Amino acid sequence: MTELAEAAASATTANGVMGPLGFRFWEDEGCWVVLIYPRPVELVGGSVDGEVVAPGFSLDLEELRSLFDRVDACSWQTLGFNDNEGPHVSIEGIYQGHDVFLQVLAYAPDDEDPGLKVDTE
Repeated sequence: MTELAEAAASATTANGVMGPLGFRFWEDEGCWVVLIYPRPVELVGGSVDGEVVAPGFSLDLEELRSLFDRVDACSWQTLGFNDNEGPHVSIEGIYQGHDVFLQVLAYAPDDEDPGLKVDTE
């Protein structure tokens, strides 16, 4: 699963300062569930000292789809009201012979620590 998460990370492009991507994964009834997300960035210095922000990024959907042996479904959840993960792109399919449900989240889960500190001065 780590290999898939790292390959999917290559389909992202930062739209500014961005630290490492975070990922979580587990197996659920024989299906790999993989979450990938931008880790928060903590601002250091000046009037914004200690503020934590979500970095922006672009996602190459064709590159992401190409990682799979077979794609059964793709979707984009814009607001995430009925979903704990919030806005995300998801792909269901087969990766290296395994059933996979991959979600690329727009924002890190609430319990994720900053992956980068940026000096604003």
